[in-house]
Amino acid sequence: MKNVYDSQTFFDSYQKMRKEVVNANNLIENPIIKKLMPNFSGKKILDLGCGDGNMDMFFVQNGADKVVAIDISKNMIEEAKQKNADKKIDYMVLEMEKIGSIQEKFDFVYSSLAFHYIQDFNKLLFDINKLLNPSGILLFSQESPLLTAIVFYDEKQQKTIELNGKTYYLLSDYENETKRENVWNDNIVTKYHRTYSTIVNNLIQNGFEIELFQDSYADEKAIKLKEKYKYEKDRPMFLFVKARKKKDLFDNNSAKLPKGQSQT
Repeated sequence: MKNVYDSQTFFDSYQKMRKEVVNANNLIENPIIKKLMPNFSGKKILDLGCGDGNMDMFFVQNGADKVVAIDISKNMIEEAKQKNADKKIDYMVLEMEKIGSIQEKFDFVYSSLAFHYIQDFNKLLFDINKLLNPSGILLFSQESPLLTAIVFYDEKQQKTIELNGKTYYLLSDYENETKRENVWNDNIVTKYHRTYSTIVNNLIQNGFEIELFQDSYADEKAIKLKEKYKYEKDRPMFLFVKARKKKDLFDNNSAKLPKGQSQT
């Protein structure tokens, strides 16, 4: 699979952006998802789309027994090994579509802003169910369906209406669940749009009980540092989901998707 993060130009631009303290990851996504963390002291964790491994070090420093962290990008894994190496962390270059090959069980599966890059969400959840221990937790964030629905190649193309001193964003193609190609850091990035109802139903169909389903928000501190985050009240950037494995989908350890679900 083609991976934009292994384009050196894109990777350098991305790293430069992440080093800026004032960004959506630091001010919105990261503070929220940390509040949703289960108790992972003494637990075994799988991180899907680990990036530079910063959260994996956080897990270990807060009591995790072992972390397996995967990312499709060789650049990201090398960065993680250099910046966040620990004997309790195993970093692997692996596509999320191939996690079914992992021969371990986990108490907690975590993913930050990566699931919108996966075409077959159903299959991904099926594989995660297989990898979780009974009553294990899945916690993930992704781009909001209100954002992934819109196709744009430039921020100027995002259609807005100004009314009574307030900016309104126009939503398009929400029910059209297909891939989206947008320009980010001068590269075309492919994402996959799915509706809120599809996300919920796929989780239920794949043996999960949803414990929390939450849109992102910006607090006063974030808005003060970056005024545009005030629009989080109108158009949240991220979606957060916390779910517990309710049942095992397997009989006699046979890997069979629930009837009618895709395996590709």
